[in-house]
Amino acid sequence: MPRPPRRRGFTLLELLVVISIIGLLMAILLPTLQQGKEQARRGYCLANLQQIGRGAHAYANEEPKELIIPIHQMMVTHMPVSDYWLRRTAIWFAFGGRSAPEPFLTDTGPRWLDDDGPWAAQTRPLNRYIYHDISAQDERQMKLYQCPSDRGYPDSVEIDDCPLENVERPCYDTLGNSYRASLYALFPLRSSPYVGAFAVGPWGHRLSTITDPARVAAFGEPAFFNMIGQDAGNANPDPVLAIGWHKQWMTENLLYCDGSARWTRATGHETVAEEVARKEMGTGPNWDLISRGPSWRFDLWPTAGARIWAYDPDDQLWNPRYSAQPNERWKYWPFVGAQDNLR
Repeated sequence: MPRPPRRRGFTLLELLVVISIIGLLMAILLPTLQQGKEQARRGYCLANLQQIGRGAHAYANEEPKELIIPIHQMMVTHMPVSDYWLRRTAIWFAFGGRSAPEPFLTDTGPRWLDDDGPWAAQTRPLNRYIYHDISAQDERQMKLYQCPSDRGYPDSVEIDDCPLENVERPCYDTLGNSYRASLYALFPLRSSPYVGAFAVGPWGHRLSTITDPARVAAFGEPAFFNMIGQDAGNANPDPVLAIGWHKQWMTENLLYCDGSARWTRATGHETVAEEVARKEMGTGPNWDLISRGPSWRFDLWPTAGARIWAYDPDDQLWNPRYSAQPNERWKYWPFVGAQDNLR
């Protein structure tokens, strides 16, 4: 009687080949899966921004001064020198969001933006247009203001909008909001502290006066506002090269004044040619305040600027007597015909 054939098992070589093939397939597929996951997060983030845009438009339609960017009380409050980073960073996030559960770290120590102080969720003006009844919400779980890829500001000395002590800490945890407002403005200094603000962008402006709203950025992921160049007062600064929250080079999500939100490529600030700005646009010596890229812009030219606040009634941004060039800059955009929506 013949014996049944013996089953032959895998040899060690065959097993190693199979394992190698599986490893190779995983190496090929894993980045694709990760990319798909990040695309889903990016879409979720865009949906958040669109909802914030609807809330901002509801606010502008009901608010007597028609402000597209709500004014938080701390945006118009004088702060001591020790709170430089609250003025420099935190006010951009204060239009809405939760009470931050973790401290905002600065070079002068931690600052708490929690539910026991002036930065609490109840004080953030856009919240009531999005959540309606804040008391019914878990203030520490306002997910609409959270980008799922929020990793905080990048760790780079070229990022000048955040203290190094707080880099790579999620903005949602330390500032209560992943998204910042476009507060493109002039902030005069007098003996170090800020003493006022004069907006050149949408902050403090009536929505109906904003020209080209589909290109004027209102809110967005914060790294974009650093990627376009350091805030050193120079025309056409070099871009700050960085990877955005969604793992794409020099690209972040922005919300525009018309309520649209889109994936936007960052480039350095680009003004129009000085000769064109001075003669054809009538900006005079203020041509360097034109700030825009191929698909976005911060400036509102030809809409005049807007007064945000003045700690001193004789603030240099509201009274030409204190201007460094009283016979020049004050004759041109954005100062001529400036809006004063907060008085």
